[in-house]
Amino acid sequence: MNTPDHITDQGQHSEGTAFESFDDWAQLLRQSGNGEPPTEHFVARDTVTNSTAANAAAHPDTPAFRPTLRRPMALLQIVDDGHEDGETVRIRGDTFVIGRSEGDLVVPHDISMSTRHAKIDRLSAGGWQLADLGSARGTCVRVTAARLKNGLQFQIGSTRLRFDSTDPEAVWLVEVLAHGEGYRYQCPATTAITLGRIGGDCHVMIDDPFVSPVHAELRHTDRGWKIVNRGLNGLWVKIEAPVKMTATSQFQCGEQRFVFVPLVE
Repeated sequence: MNTPDHITDQGQHSEGTAFESFDDWAQLLRQSGNGEPPTEHFVARDTVTNSTAANAAAHPDTPAFRPTLRRPMALLQIVDDGHEDGETVRIRGDTFVIGRSEGDLVVPHDISMSTRHAKIDRLSAGGWQLADLGSARGTCVRVTAARLKNGLQFQIGSTRLRFDSTDPEAVWLVEVLAHGEGYRYQCPATTAITLGRIGGDCHVMIDDPFVSPVHAELRHTDRGWKIVNRGLNGLWVKIEAPVKMTATSQFQCGEQRFVFVPLVE
């Protein structure tokens, strides 16, 4: 690794660090006579190599430094409209609250978000937990598949649906609006029910531009009904109890979507 140029004492030192001691700086100031060190003693920022990258190349078996005494942070990404990423904030404390008008992160323009909507807690045994704070619309997490039970709510595109099935042979999907209920979809008596955008060739067709032509599939198994995602905009399930987030996770409060990234324990 090339050693960067550094502050020297009239050329007497040929090696050293980019930042010398306070005494070395003071001596340079005295020698300059005008209160400023000579320009040749400054280190050009663009000539200093990236020590982390250089070390990683020289010692590929050496992990990057991370704190071992303090608890690890987590990253929360507030997804921009129509994108997969956005602004990132760092969670350094043990609790982080998201809300429309109160909390550590406030999204005032989202009228479908509650005053204090959800919170992220650090668990004493390690890891993180997401909990809804009794919000009006609930908090949803993105999943690839989920077991369905009577009354469970899920979202595809911008449409929230409730799974109604008091009889194993009769399945209804009820549209859940901000106030009350909307359309009721009766599902056919089959072991596999497809959901998609209107105009396609699915058993249940929904008038929603954010729903894929074939967005999800309901399957009847020995353990009951389950739903599997097949759509671009994902499958989002309303949580009924706190859920652990041990890996990168996505969740939604109101219409605002988030990506949660826990850093290494």
